Amino acid sequence: MKKAISMTAAVFLLPVAAIAAPPKMAPGLWERTMTIGGTSFSDKECFSPEDVKQSAEQMLRAEGEQMENCKVKGSWQGNVYHFTSECSMPEEGATITMTGSMDFVSPTHMVQASETKSSVGGMSQTMSAKVDHKRIGDCTE
Repeated sequence: MKKAISMTAAVFLLPVAAIAAPPKMAPGLWERTMTIGGTSFSDKECFSPEDVKQSAEQMLRAEGEQMENCKVKGSWQGNVYHFTSECSMPEEGATITMTGSMDFVSPTHMVQASETKSSVGGMSQTMSAKVDHKRIGDCTE
């Protein structure tokens, strides 16, 4: 169950670079501020010029053991990327489906809204999240 909860959190934190095309995402240091149920937290991630050249499918492709059973589909409508991510953990009896959209406000600002439905051992839960992505400078590494 703990692994399924970690997987849910990881799905919410899919890379902001997932929407690198057709609009261009600026490389650099990005801050994500996520709000779930009135609680907010932030993290930062550096994206190189090579990172932002990847397609949506490449960037959303799951990494790590927890996310290896995920499939992502998406499409563009203007500057808005609509996506669905479906993940399964058969050994845990868990499935997680996230649907949402990413509004590509500018090359340095994006806003994501999503709803995640999870089922673990027959118990279901739905969570909504808003994630504000902003480029805050150059990478220091």
